Amino acid sequence: MGRQELPPKTGAFFINLDRVPARCDFMEAQFEHSGLAGATRFSATDAQQSGALDANGYAPGTGSRWGLRRSEIACFESHRAVWQTAVDQNLNAVAVFEDDVEMSSQAGFVISALLEDPDAFDMVKLDYSPKSLRFGPEARIAGVNVRPMLEMAPSAAAYVLSQRACQKLLSWSERYSDHLDDFVSIPRPDWRMYQCFPAVGVQMIWSKQQDQTVEEVKVSERSQDVKTNSELDKGPLWFRLRRELKATGRKLYWRFGGQTRLLEQGGYVGFIPCTDDLSV
Repeated sequence: MGRQELPPKTGAFFINLDRVPARCDFMEAQFEHSGLAGATRFSATDAQQSGALDANGYAPGTGSRWGLRRSEIACFESHRAVWQTAVDQNLNAVAVFEDDVEMSSQAGFVISALLEDPDAFDMVKLDYSPKSLRFGPEARIAGVNVRPMLEMAPSAAAYVLSQRACQKLLSWSERYSDHLDDFVSIPRPDWRMYQCFPAVGVQMIWSKQQDQTVEEVKVSERSQDVKTNSELDKGPLWFRLRRELKATGRKLYWRFGGQTRLLEQGGYVGFIPCTDDLSV
């Protein structure tokens, strides 16, 4: 599809720890493969650095979880810093990536097209999720096939946001206790979120191509390092019960008619398909 330039007043950032240059090299190769020019490395918040998390918005119990590990807080703060940068630079839209995303050769076209039309969405998630999920009827944004997202997705390694969406996320996350993946995909009345169909990216942990890359890309230190993953509190009993009741209510809605109506309206239930050059 040729080389795709970023539209004016837009940006594309990939979040990368300074001490893991192998992942930077990997992502630069992926952007080259995707045909997208102009992506910028964004230095990640490092939970191992003294003082890096002294000022953050994590407040136990304010979201869907009580406790977050230091690595999870650092991940959230890294994404939040990108959203703030998009607002500070007055970008119309921004594409955000983590540093372990295998990208389709079609990704450059999809991303540049979506960046051209930020009024049509708040968020478009680009990557595969390792879970069967529910989506609304197929639609098109800037010539890209998408489906409305109807529930939280366990991956947010690649997505596009409008500037208005960045402002919303910054406001909503002044205090948080959610995984970043969950937070950006919570169904909200004022949140137009879509999934790119098919997905044009997949985290290497889910890819069948993972054995063809270096160990630093296959395994995240955020999930392996004890120093940044040893703090987790599931919260008091009342909080855990409330969470279970909400989850049960959602399950009952879908089981007793909700899913049937969704399918009748052209919705989709299942795993997100990927482009032909990605394998999961």
